[in-house]
Amino acid sequence: MDETQPSPVLTDLTEFEQRVVNTARRGEVARPATAMTVEELAVTDDPEMRIRADLLRELLRGLHGDLDPRGIRIAGVRVVGRLDLDHVTAITGLDLYRCALPNGVVCRYARLRCLYLNHCLLTHLYADGLRTDSSLHMRDATITGTGELGAVRLSDAHIGAELGLSRATITNTTGPALHADGLRTDSSVHMRDATVTGTGELGAIRLLGAHIGGPLVLDRAAITNTTGPALHADRLRTDSSLHMRDATVTGTGEHGAIRLLGAHIGGQAVLLVSGLDNSSGPLLVLHEAQTTGALLFPAAVVCPAGQEGMSRHGCPDSDRTLTVHGLTYPILRETSWRQWLHLLVHHTLTYWPQPFQQLAATECAAGHDNNAREVLITQQHDLRRRTPEALGNRLARARHALWGWLGRYGYRAHRLATALAVILTLAATLSLLAGHVTTHPDHHAAERVLPPTAKPTDPGTPCSPVELIGLGIDRGLPLGTTGIRAHCDLDTTTGWGQTFTAILWALQALLWGLATLAIAAYTGLVRKPT
Repeated sequence: MDETQPSPVLTDLTEFEQRVVNTARRGEVARPATAMTVEELAVTDDPEMRIRADLLRELLRGLHGDLDPRGIRIAGVRVVGRLDLDHVTAITGLDLYRCALPNGVVCRYARLRCLYLNHCLLTHLYADGLRTDSSLHMRDATITGTGELGAVRLSDAHIGAELGLSRATITNTTGPALHADGLRTDSSVHMRDATVTGTGELGAIRLLGAHIGGPLVLDRAAITNTTGPALHADRLRTDSSLHMRDATVTGTGEHGAIRLLGAHIGGQAVLLVSGLDNSSGPLLVLHEAQTTGALLFPAAVVCPAGQEGMSRHGCPDSDRTLTVHGLTYPILRETSWRQWLHLLVHHTLTYWPQPFQQLAATECAAGHDNNAREVLITQQHDLRRRTPEALGNRLARARHALWGWLGRYGYRAHRLATALAVILTLAATLSLLAGHVTTHPDHHAAERVLPPTAKPTDPGTPCSPVELIGLGIDRGLPLGTTGIRAHCDLDTTTGWGQTFTAILWALQALLWGLATLAIAAYTGLVRKPT
């Protein structure tokens, strides 16, 4: 040993501990002759099944000489005492397999080559500020801790490759199960088939401001928090996708069961959960979240009825809510646009215009312009239903309702053209009727214009049906004339003639208004993304 190197503190090594040192120098796995379960190891007093935590610390510091690059590899033992690696810069990696660490592990601000605790049992892992050159794996581990620090704490840690927690069971009865604010990984985070139970408003899994260099995989995970969010990941950033296929998520409270406020998903957001519950708040919070790939989210997760259409009578499951204002996505999958529209109308707490605009833009980009118009019409209906005060006074709200009925707020301009045709037909019908209403003997409310030389006692000449129809159109048209009134017109010297004239004036004013709205609708002048 180099004389300048510090001497090890432990010199009274047991036979097994000496074997651990020797195998670490050769890069072999040290294991006792007898096999026990991790639960049995946690309470065993057999010296052949135990190794002191202090020895592992000394080995990693290089106090027992050079070690093989393959690292310290130990299987099936109990680590006695807390494994304290705070601020340690390790010369090699540590791989503990099926080991019991009943006093937990601390490696705050340590620099490790790698750390593997697969199939291990431990009370906690506190690793704030940890740096690893390679992966941190705790697959199939059982971690049961208490306190607000979390059972597994990786705040501001930097994992040089993958964080593996697949099939792990992590439990904390008084705080988060995984507390990893500001975590950074250069590769993926895998928590497939994990069982995670936390407590409190911090969340069962807490990933605030974390940056995942690959996908975040929570497929088939069971995440539970009875007093706060299940997944609390505000401002999470992943360079790849988020996967939650067949996950079961139960949260509680106003912060939501799954909370991804301001998150950025660099690929698909696969939220194909099999169960999502929150007894006292939103199921999903996606305020200002962004996914660059498709959003896969079945509407039935929120609305078990799976309603396709819109209903004015609400939804029986309207207490199951989500928050999606500010959410952006390029495409929706696993749910139809009508189902998503149903969620926006009946399963959001307040009216926001952006979710409707986003859905309309997505449908428009897919070439479904008619769907996009239907979304925007529904947006205006929802605006009037939930925030009528935004439209102004009663008169303004009445105008908005009338505009919706006549022209669907400018998104169904053909309805205005139909209304124009109906009013013109009504004008023609009234004129035709006027030609058959007798005002006095041998005269009608509408008849041929008498020549200047005619006497007042001369009998009138009836107009033909074509002339009467033309007269109605002539008097109804806002602009332009047919010229029919030069030889067939209403007799305004009679009461009936004046009545028909007044009615046709009213129809002409209505036609003026409809024509103006039709032009505005076709040119898009009245379509406001309110």
